[in-house]
Amino acid sequence: MVTDLIYRELHSPHSGIFLNVKEYLHRSKSKFQQIEVFENETFGKVLILDGVVMLSERDEHYYHEMLVHPALTLLDEGMKVLIIGGGDGGTLRQVLKHNPSSVTIVEIDEDVINVSRKYFPLLASSFDDKRVKTIIGDGVEFVKKKKESGFDAVIVDSTDPVGPAEDLFSPEFYKAITEIISENGVFVTQSESPLFDKKFIVNLIKQLKTLFNNVENYIGPVPLYPAGIWSYTFASNKYTLSMHQKREIPGTRFYHNRMSFTTSKEILDEISGC
Repeated sequence: MVTDLIYRELHSPHSGIFLNVKEYLHRSKSKFQQIEVFENETFGKVLILDGVVMLSERDEHYYHEMLVHPALTLLDEGMKVLIIGGGDGGTLRQVLKHNPSSVTIVEIDEDVINVSRKYFPLLASSFDDKRVKTIIGDGVEFVKKKKESGFDAVIVDSTDPVGPAEDLFSPEFYKAITEIISENGVFVTQSESPLFDKKFIVNLIKQLKTLFNNVENYIGPVPLYPAGIWSYTFASNKYTLSMHQKREIPGTRFYHNRMSFTTSKEILDEISGC
């Protein structure tokens, strides 16, 4: 299909993606960012925040499953989980597959939740689960002020580390995480593109290694993200990703419990010995 409407996103000065727009479904400006939803014949509905693809119906599962399941399959059911960000509901949907006792999700932009409820109901219906407490507010302040603690898992599902999300990748934030997470808890965050953001990933790993015994970076495909591949960083004082996972997760489309988790040799070489 060819239309006059084409969405373009640069991933570097010389490369990026384009998507033909079948129909624009939503355009609005929240207190924090520009929010757009359009329909593409290959990827279905696509969510854009400040000109950057957040998810599409066709490929969201690659990102959300890999962010959540490698860490949470290490824990027993009945866990207490904190999600920072994730206003589209995709991460929350995957977390609920682990039968947690409670999930607190802190999202700064309520408009993202409302837009997702309208256009991505498969994801956003997760907010209606009785185990979920939704807080509209700043995740950094929530963590630093220790408004709640004893979390078995903390998951950061954020936009890129600029603007409203910048402080979610700061040493002060990571230190505050260690004060609200349980002794044997797990922490995981999205950590950008291994092709375009290697220096950022290396610095992130080095920061977390000063706070946790075990820190690992791993990668997986996300077709609409830069270079089609994305990274995630895991940290824990007790667990490693190679440990035996406690259960299989029903209803996944990409993740399975026989996966091995690895990062690039370039990143391993950079962090060796640190």
